[in-house]
Amino acid sequence: MVDRTHSTRLRSGEKLLIKRHLPPLGEYAPQVGCWQLVRDDLLGGSFVDLLYTPYWIGEIGGMVVGSMSYYTPRDTRDVGVVEFVQTDENHRRKGIADALMGTMIEHFLDQNGKALYLCTANPHAGTLYERHGFDYFVGDGMRYLAPGATTYDQDSFNYGGPPRIREAHWGDLPRASALFNHPQPSWLVKDYITHAFRDTRYERHFVELMRRSENGKGAILAMENPRQTVVGLAAFERMASYREQHVATLSFRIVPAYSAAAADLFSATMGCAESLGIGKLQVYAAACDGDQIEILEENQFTEETRLRDHLRNGSRFFDLVIMTRALNSNPAPTFARSYYYGCRQPWQEERLRSGKH
Repeated sequence: MVDRTHSTRLRSGEKLLIKRHLPPLGEYAPQVGCWQLVRDDLLGGSFVDLLYTPYWIGEIGGMVVGSMSYYTPRDTRDVGVVEFVQTDENHRRKGIADALMGTMIEHFLDQNGKALYLCTANPHAGTLYERHGFDYFVGDGMRYLAPGATTYDQDSFNYGGPPRIREAHWGDLPRASALFNHPQPSWLVKDYITHAFRDTRYERHFVELMRRSENGKGAILAMENPRQTVVGLAAFERMASYREQHVATLSFRIVPAYSAAAADLFSATMGCAESLGIGKLQVYAAACDGDQIEILEENQFTEETRLRDHLRNGSRFFDLVIMTRALNSNPAPTFARSYYYGCRQPWQEERLRSGKH
């Protein structure tokens, strides 16, 4: 659905028609960018109840020459992630991305937006984003703070009242990105499930984590404060084999101001894990992250083993510590052998029993 259209004159003298389009994108879907894991769902409109994802599409003479989007929670719209900025290679250096970016930020501010995150490995794009007020933040990531939102980190991640814990959803994509892109806590391992480390941005990793937790393979729990900021996240993923399915890898992150509530987040996570037939949780932590290990020990996780010098950070090496906690000593298998690749199928068992082989 196109909900706004206007035009501007480019440096080349050509007229750029800018359309703001909300999913479902219909005929425009093949012409814009999106993560492949969620492309059909997001561009087809499956997430519209949770995630507000306007796309800005630029056209010259009826041909799409550029596009970009930001994703923000449907309900609050305070934080967003800018994604898939692209310009047709035959129309670069005309100011297309500049025009789309300016229009997009203007809309974000009109929606009472506070912080926008994006990334780039392109120096020309970096110059464009800097011109629009983005500063380098984590790794190749950048952040834009709205006028008057210079205290965004303090306002969002300092203690703001008792948190509540709930199941994470697709509307948490920008909220989780803000949590994991925040420099505190400064753990070397951010999320071992998706192999996100200290200097790694998190937008794509959350998309991957959500997909990996579907269909009984795991779960994600969010802890939010009264401002609806996600200040903690815990996710677990079941091991992908018949003989290991009772074990799950757990990743978690919680801002320092809410570390005292870690016990509640773990309690909810363990209850969810047990309901899915998980009997043991294991956490991978860097030995240098003593505060993370302390949180785990306070919640009855114990060191099971460590991989010596498994992690490298610049010129230094650190052990990878595996912390575990037993839940149910003998959970029933959730998935039958036939669910897994390489297992003998029921019809093969029958042939063996009947001697027809």
